[in-house]
Amino acid sequence: MISQFVDREREIKILEREWKNTPSFVVIYGRRRIGKTRLLLEFSRDKKTFFHTFLEGTRESQIKSLREGLAEFFGDEIFLSLNDWYRLFKYLASKIEEKTLIILDEFTYAVKADRTILSALQRAWDHDLSSKDVMLVISGSLMGMMEEEVLSYSSPLYGRRTAGFKLKPLSLFDSLRFFRDFEVGLKAYMLLGGVPAYLLIASKYTSIEDLVEEEFLSPQGFFYDEPYIVLSQELRELGFYFSLLLAMATGKRRPSEIANYIGVEGRKIYPYLENLMRLGFVERELPVGRKEKRGLYRIADAMLLTWFSIVYPNRGAIEAGIISWEDVEDDLQRVFSLRFEEVAKEFIVKLNRAKKLPFKFTKIGRWWHKSEEIDIVALKEREKKALFIEVKWKDLTRKEAKGILKDLERKSKLIGVGGWEKFYGLVAKRIRGKGELREERWLVWDLDDFKKTILN
Repeated sequence: MISQFVDREREIKILEREWKNTPSFVVIYGRRRIGKTRLLLEFSRDKKTFFHTFLEGTRESQIKSLREGLAEFFGDEIFLSLNDWYRLFKYLASKIEEKTLIILDEFTYAVKADRTILSALQRAWDHDLSSKDVMLVISGSLMGMMEEEVLSYSSPLYGRRTAGFKLKPLSLFDSLRFFRDFEVGLKAYMLLGGVPAYLLIASKYTSIEDLVEEEFLSPQGFFYDEPYIVLSQELRELGFYFSLLLAMATGKRRPSEIANYIGVEGRKIYPYLENLMRLGFVERELPVGRKEKRGLYRIADAMLLTWFSIVYPNRGAIEAGIISWEDVEDDLQRVFSLRFEEVAKEFIVKLNRAKKLPFKFTKIGRWWHKSEEIDIVALKEREKKALFIEVKWKDLTRKEAKGILKDLERKSKLIGVGGWEKFYGLVAKRIRGKGELREERWLVWDLDDFKKTILN
């Protein structure tokens, strides 16, 4: 298992900039297990740092824990007598005599216990801390609360931050650095996404079959209850949200299909979909190149897609210990097929940045109309250039690949880019005869090309 700190160069650069420009106030948020604490630990290594992590609890337990931590850090027992947020932060400011980094990790747990901490911190920052050589960082995993209570216009802290960001999952190519075996890493990424804590667990395994059976299909597995933990912190009415996600996992993508699947009126589901999108668990897609207001919805979180495909529908069998890889293999192949489209898109974007495509596109997405669809459409509208790509999670012969590319040519005529310069491509698991296809001016890539991209 590989445990080194991976990527996050952009975020470290932002934090170092703020450290050089004190006083500074930084806000970081992101879903559970995304690596916020690890990022802050790495950043704080060579700095005088007070690092406090709030735990869930009452207001009394929160303030007691903070004042004890401050008393120990500064060697000053006066902190122990302070039972008021503002007095605590004010006295903290008075103790800062040299450049200091103050990190309040999982700050949302303190807000959840006592919202007055927000106005107390705002007052302390305005009148005391902002005149010191200090960098204050607050971070939180409750994304909805961070957005509403810390970042919104109505928050007492609005306008105080000097920098901030939402920490996102790692990319495919950074995620693969957790694994010694490329295909195990690729499949793990397709099942779990780029959440570092999830990748660390997966990196213990030498086969995806073992990972699935031990961590998903076992009541003792790490992922068996993970969605309950992740979603219950952010959402109420879990039953309704679970029904929505199950509908999407089974292939229902239009709002009408989702509503029919769970037996409610179509308009009722929109506020729930909006919440899931705001939290990053669901995405709404619009077809590239078409003026279409009605989008399709999909589960954007890989772990949730996997879980609602193989765990949620089979919980009884899992509890009884009568289910294994073979019983869910077909469902997993469907997950791999769906996720490989996203993986292929990441690969194409990486090639685009490296200027390894016929042109540098400025727009990318999927296209569909009625029963026709194209997995990836990349456009440079100003120069009237278009790249059309199909994605297949399978091994293809040269003949099969050419048939797919010819059909792609046909479908591209439906998009309405007549007179544009067009290019056609295919991404698959394996493609035999790639050399001959490339000589015929087709753009073709398979997993061997992914490996080469990682090495370069």
